[in-house]
Amino acid sequence: MHMDNPFKETEDRLQFAKALDRFKAAQNRSHATFTDFMNPQRSVVFLQQFTKMKIEAQLYGGYEDAERKMIGFTSYEPLLDDNFPIIPLAISYNGRFSRQLTHRDFLGSVLGLGLDRGKIGDIRIGDSGAVMYVAHEVADFITESLCEVGRTSVTASRSTEVSGIETPGTQKRITVSSMRLDTVISTALHLSRGKAASLIEAEKVFVNWAIGKKTMQLSTDDIITVRKVGRIKIEQVIGTTKKDRIALVITVF
Repeated sequence: MHMDNPFKETEDRLQFAKALDRFKAAQNRSHATFTDFMNPQRSVVFLQQFTKMKIEAQLYGGYEDAERKMIGFTSYEPLLDDNFPIIPLAISYNGRFSRQLTHRDFLGSVLGLGLDRGKIGDIRIGDSGAVMYVAHEVADFITESLCEVGRTSVTASRSTEVSGIETPGTQKRITVSSMRLDTVISTALHLSRGKAASLIEAEKVFVNWAIGKKTMQLSTDDIITVRKVGRIKIEQVIGTTKKDRIALVITVF
């Protein structure tokens, strides 16, 4: 099997080498192995490379639609979501005596305990707390050590019970002349066609976390990320208007 590392960036090469080590370990053991959490772009690109190398690998981040995910390998049978060593932690506080804590607050406080970013997955914010998805080996340490977030007293436990957690974003209806990537992001994010095209050419636009191409045709459930501008999801293609434009329902994040 061809095992060369195809990546040029130092951090990508390092993380891919670590992922390959996890794959090799799975081949030599009777149980599955897993990487740390990765950002969505890296995990998708790595998965594509493993597919080219005919290596079976799966992604999961603790819940449906998670962004940060682990890659799992096994030598004996397909992995189930429950096989992934991911623990959800409910981090709660009394909202009457504190400002609304943010994603940055929670992440900063946990990393302040000396943990590596790769051990922390998504953080979903609620009314008076958050659910944080973490690698199982750090779960007990966090529940025992995390007492404050942003100078607010908190409690952490193995649970997903935090009120008010919702999928972020705003749904809206738009019409476009075509389902081409540049056309959709131009309309959805109020960009000029030239600006949309330049962002795509600069490889700052991702479709389902992989680098997008200007003429790519989008479809339902596609997630489009425009770096430092925004993210959208195609929820539904409604049909064609009287003016022969395509009506879409999208979520803008």
